[in-house]
Amino acid sequence: MSAINSLYSLTPMTGRTSGADRTTVIGTVEMKWRTFWIAVFAMVPGGILTAVFYPMLDAWSFLWIAVTEALAFYLIERRSKEGLRLRTYQTFFDKKKSNINEFYLCGQRIDVGGEEFGTIRQITAPVGPDDRPRKTDFTTFEDFEESLR
Repeated sequence: MSAINSLYSLTPMTGRTSGADRTTVIGTVEMKWRTFWIAVFAMVPGGILTAVFYPMLDAWSFLWIAVTEALAFYLIERRSKEGLRLRTYQTFFDKKKSNINEFYLCGQRIDVGGEEFGTIRQITAPVGPDDRPRKTDFTTFEDFEESLR
């Protein structure tokens, strides 16, 4: 039996989304870097809320840390189940709703309700209802331009 070389697809390891599933050991816990940074940044508001409520709630105020961590992971890591599968915070910021006769192009609202559409053809000129017929057998574009004046 001859040895056959194996062929591996490197796209999952080097492609655009390759870092999404990579994990690293931070301290003694294996997690993704994104998870680590979400946890670190969520500690800031959790710590502030704990410090504010500690005089009133004593040890119960430490629950604010768990609440802010859970809320941060819900907003940042969770994706919608339908449509574009956006992250939760992206769906909150995406307030562009589709209406009749309007769409969004590069983030700007385009209203097409009052626009008139026509056919674009090569070498055309606007014609009014009272315009007389013009010479149509032009040999050059310059002759056509001259007839418009």
